[in-house]
Amino acid sequence: MACCIGLMLLASCKKDPVAPTINTYTGMGCVTENAQVYSGDTILVGFTGTGENLTQIQIVLSQNGTVLANHSDNFRMLQSDQAAPFTYTHAFVVEASGAVTIEGTVTDANGLTASKSFNINYEEKPNAMFIGHYEGNALATGYFEAVITGMDTMHQEFTDREVPVILDITAGDDINKVVATCVMEDRTMTSIGMVEGNKIKFESFNDVYTFDYDLGIMVIHPEVNVTYSIVGTLVDGKLLLEGSCTGNGDLNYGFVSGTINLEAVVGGGLSKLR
Repeated sequence: MACCIGLMLLASCKKDPVAPTINTYTGMGCVTENAQVYSGDTILVGFTGTGENLTQIQIVLSQNGTVLANHSDNFRMLQSDQAAPFTYTHAFVVEASGAVTIEGTVTDANGLTASKSFNINYEEKPNAMFIGHYEGNALATGYFEAVITGMDTMHQEFTDREVPVILDITAGDDINKVVATCVMEDRTMTSIGMVEGNKIKFESFNDVYTFDYDLGIMVIHPEVNVTYSIVGTLVDGKLLLEGSCTGNGDLNYGFVSGTINLEAVVGGGLSKLR
């Protein structure tokens, strides 16, 4: 009888398991409720809490019921009958737009669980809309002018002169920059562009341009050192160009010598093909 009473007392003293707790961790640069992040960036997600004999943590990123990313890990250090604190972090890279739900769940050896969820908001990077391959024609309107020693100044105007352009835009070293590689008539140039809304303002870039110039007494082919200053506006998949082209060069063709200048307004548009 005394033995039975002892067993009953021992059973009555056995501690009921305590459910774990979990909450959002706000340290170490971890994302928190309503954080604004950019699609494709690395984010750090963290949870903290307590538990007895914790066995696993799972973190799920989802949007409208669709799982975008998930991660699970086994606890190895919290095997204790006393509630011990924990902090856990993991990095994720997700391509998304809009609200994304992050949920963390911990499980202990008794099968007890605790969960915590919060939302963050993904935005498209400012430069992302511009990245791609473009083709089309730039249109130049302006004039060539040759100042020739011992002769009258020669002036030749042109309107909407078409120049085929192939343009490839890639991401720059931050979210407000792009790198543009431009091919015009087999010449390749590179420029950095600053993004402002749906516009790119390209840094001025240089070219050496050879053209046919009719002096009346002969046709010459001078080289002109050209500087382009261009802004592109993206509208419905088309990069509309506006800016200027200025340049100058030397004339040295036998008895013909002098200088030549170029001034033009640049327009036209390039279609985004991919």
